[in-house]
Amino acid sequence: MDRIPGEENVVHKVPRKNTLRIGVLYPSFPQVALDSLSFQMLYYWLNSHDEIYAEQVMLDFDGNPIPHTLETETSLKKLDYIVVTVHYELDLVNILRILLDAGVEPYSSKREKPIIIAGGPPIIANPLPVSPFIDVLVVGEIESTLPTLINQIYTYGTEKERLLESLEPSKGFFVPSFYTGEKVVLNYAHSLPREFHPSIQLQLSDTRAKWKNRTAVEASRGCFRLCAFCLEGHIFYGVRERPLDQIRDIVTEGHAYNHSRHVKLVSLSFFDHKGADSILEWLISHGYSFSIPSIRAETLNEKRLEYIKQGGQKTLTIAPETGSLKLSALIRKRLSIEHATDISLTAKKLGFTGLKVYLMIGLPGETEDDIDQTAQYIQKLAETTGFKGERQLKITISPFVPKPHTFLQYAPFIGIQEARRRINLLRKKLGGLADIRTYDPRLAQIQTIISRGDIDLSRTLIEWALNDGGLGGWRKAVRLTRLNVNRYLEPVYKDPPWSFIEFPNLPRSLKFFSSTRG
Repeated sequence: MDRIPGEENVVHKVPRKNTLRIGVLYPSFPQVALDSLSFQMLYYWLNSHDEIYAEQVMLDFDGNPIPHTLETETSLKKLDYIVVTVHYELDLVNILRILLDAGVEPYSSKREKPIIIAGGPPIIANPLPVSPFIDVLVVGEIESTLPTLINQIYTYGTEKERLLESLEPSKGFFVPSFYTGEKVVLNYAHSLPREFHPSIQLQLSDTRAKWKNRTAVEASRGCFRLCAFCLEGHIFYGVRERPLDQIRDIVTEGHAYNHSRHVKLVSLSFFDHKGADSILEWLISHGYSFSIPSIRAETLNEKRLEYIKQGGQKTLTIAPETGSLKLSALIRKRLSIEHATDISLTAKKLGFTGLKVYLMIGLPGETEDDIDQTAQYIQKLAETTGFKGERQLKITISPFVPKPHTFLQYAPFIGIQEARRRINLLRKKLGGLADIRTYDPRLAQIQTIISRGDIDLSRTLIEWALNDGGLGGWRKAVRLTRLNVNRYLEPVYKDPPWSFIEFPNLPRSLKFFSSTRG
């Protein structure tokens, strides 16, 4: 079977003698890779350079590594560089699985080529677990780091040692082989330049993918709220808006290139954009449908719900996380039951057919009384709005995962059995009221370990990759390396491994709060 996914808008070049061959690797399924705007940005921006041919690298639809590029089926061993973007801690093992399957030496110290560069939120937050394998770990955003990186690559070509020595920690580059203990400073993009955002985007035409052609548009980046558990909110603190005229250009050009009038509006909280209403009015007046994956319920009103409905969205999504007043204060996120019911009732009146609710269990200090309050919150929401039953009300319950650089970075993970107990307790209290789905506590535990890992964890990651990933592979890797998992799950009482990464844009009050460990 052909393991290369059917795609539209693929870049094809005829490599010349001096062309730099770069693989752009997203360590997940094709539909996940192409849904990532950072993957699309890297692919097209790198290919905008005549001296570079960037090709895709990813897993196949069954989760198996593809050991060559998609465009020319070039072995990864023959590439000059591999640039990795990753957004999910559990995907880190897939980087190693792909390298091993391709016969590429996984350890940086033993590998001359390809030179491997990696970035994305898990890398920015804590690059240590994968630091023995990656030559350059980018602590920063594409717009502020990629031009510097490419200039240095043009200067030094594939002279690995000279290239690595030239990349400075103060500019957002963590180079383990040359690191001497200084702070690595998050390099922040203060604006969203048009040149990095492609209008033409890779589209999946393979029948195995549930894919609808679209033009993804990053309307804004960042958030000002600093919810205590949210890693991306801390990494990308501060809202940067893309101007309306830029958005119009991307959408208009995207319609022609991507053969679709559907627009996906990407942001952490779309209605934080000062021109959000104008963007939707323009899309509606020009006949576009759209989806908005991330909306803060407190930014909604009847007019905005009407816009969303006109854009083709039929399900309202809210994320109160908890119904407990105590815990909502702790996580710095409060969606009152009054506002939740008001917005949901309005959505029902406008013809929305479903309501999705995201909840969290296992927050620090959570008691059964807090779980009772959450159950009562959902019960009241369902009874008041009429959104109830498995077809209309869908609830996702996830265990809390403490993330580096957040307010709750020092908190413990509650454990697999306790997470299951609390999920089952909440499920029982909501019996029959909704379609309830859960994030597997076993995966949440692994996510916690990787999020808060140190360099010692790298041995377990390589064994996990050698055992082909998955939960069974993880258990075997933990046994083989005798990993003390509790070391990463318990409360943190000393300077954490990731403390050498500095986020200069965070408010001083947050830095002080974090340094005192509550």
